[in-house]
Amino acid sequence: MEQATIDALKAVCAHLNGLAGAVRTQTHQVVSTNDHVQVIRHYDNLRKLNAIIKETREALSSMEERLSREYVPDVMRSNNIKSTTIEGVGRVSLSSRWSASMLEKESGMAWLRESDNDGVIQETVNAQTLGALAKELNNQGIELPKELFKTSVMTFTSITKA
Repeated sequence: MEQATIDALKAVCAHLNGLAGAVRTQTHQVVSTNDHVQVIRHYDNLRKLNAIIKETREALSSMEERLSREYVPDVMRSNNIKSTTIEGVGRVSLSSRWSASMLEKESGMAWLRESDNDGVIQETVNAQTLGALAKELNNQGIELPKELFKTSVMTFTSITKA
């Protein structure tokens, strides 16, 4: 990457950090007015601006990911390099991370048990599913036992276009 690009991105980030401080101050000011319309407009502006920043961040992350997974490994392999030390960067080497999933859960679980690999089997409950159950039961006037489950409710603001 050209030094001018690096310097420009660093300057943008520094400026953005400064603006975040200004937004924090303005947030405190608008919240202190206790004017729901002003607070909601402030929230909506921040939400929209955050989406723009997120889009830019995702574009940079995508480029970083592609460099890590494709370009750097391809270049290192084409130069027959397994590991190298770059001054100002550090030691660079290629690593592998494996992943696997079961195409048929029942058959996969049976195979793991039959092949003496049942130690990797863990009984779990999806956290979102458990949260949905807690909400559903609460709507019926039933609470999950407090000695067995920790429940919490998070309130958030939702905006839909008018």
